Amino acid sequence: MIEFPKLVKPQDGDKAPKWFHIAVALSMVLSAAASLVGALRTSAAMQSLVDQNARMVKASSTPILQWGTSNANEQGQPEIRYVVENAGTGPARIVWFELRYKGQALGTHWDLLKTLNSQSPDPRALEHLNLFTSTIAPTILVAGRSTTLFRWPIPAENQAEGRALWGVLNTERHQLDAEACFCSVFDECWTSHMQGDVPKPVPRCEPAGHTSVQG
Repeated sequence: MIEFPKLVKPQDGDKAPKWFHIAVALSMVLSAAASLVGALRTSAAMQSLVDQNARMVKASSTPILQWGTSNANEQGQPEIRYVVENAGTGPARIVWFELRYKGQALGTHWDLLKTLNSQSPDPRALEHLNLFTSTIAPTILVAGRSTTLFRWPIPAENQAEGRALWGVLNTERHQLDAEACFCSVFDECWTSHMQGDVPKPVPRCEPAGHTSVQG
């Protein structure tokens, strides 16, 4: 607060001189200006604090999807897996998720097996397969969690056709690529191939025109 020296009005009964009125008016103007500047600085500081808090909240609620494949489980046993993990700090609302083999979008995981089996046709290879599949879009994947899209333990030795197809998939699984569109709780949306690429911001996720792989 700015304090101004007190202006003492003459006590001789005469009218106050002109300079006295001018000084009083100037002091009032300066006081009002100082109050306005202080208020503006306080408002700017508060707005900056609000913006920083908003950025911190968004940073702590940003999803990041990662996709990978492996050919062994936790016990080291042969098992082909496709796994999607949310490595971010907030839940991911996955709108669409495309899984492609050599650029061709797959409607189901069975489409991939049928395509691979056609390379060495044997209908028996698709019989009695002990595999697990899951649908991922549309769904919500919370931060720090993962979901298994596909899991296929190697068939028993007496299932020669199934083991042969498992071997083909084990070789060809690196020809798979994935792309997803997902959003945060603040409706900020991105597309990503989930292979270490920087997610690309998009206005929104539109499922139309995309083939989300089903279980």
